[in-house]
Amino acid sequence: MRLVNTIVRYESSARPWRRLLEIAADHFPDTLADLAFLRTRGVKLELHVDDDRASYVVKLAGPDVHVVVEADRKAQGRTPLSEPLAALAADSQEHESADGRRLAREVATGALKLQHARCLCEGFGFKSFDVELARYREEIARSKAAAKKRPR
Repeated sequence: MRLVNTIVRYESSARPWRRLLEIAADHFPDTLADLAFLRTRGVKLELHVDDDRASYVVKLAGPDVHVVVEADRKAQGRTPLSEPLAALAADSQEHESADGRRLAREVATGALKLQHARCLCEGFGFKSFDVELARYREEIARSKAAAKKRPR
């Protein structure tokens, strides 16, 4: 059995729901009405990051999800809500990778302290942070070395 960390983290609490509804509207139109209904009922979205920080799962947390909506969807043979939630998980990974790259750029240029950036990345699966930070630092070092070699 794999242990899973529960992390609820976004720029704003509205982002996961807003993005989920956008994904549903674009790719899963038959789920849009049910998801909008659940949002009005205050159902929470939870982002679970796997221990290896390589996969994410998004879950809807609340009694309405399984009792009211999911059972009804299954009875009608419609798309389960797990499909748009999986799409949101993939979208979250892309969002966090971009955050990791942005933080690495800020650390490399001195706009942000390394310890603070690491705290922001802790537990969120920002694998891109370390890779990008090394790349930016190498780029800056090469640029400085080239500048020293140029005649004045």
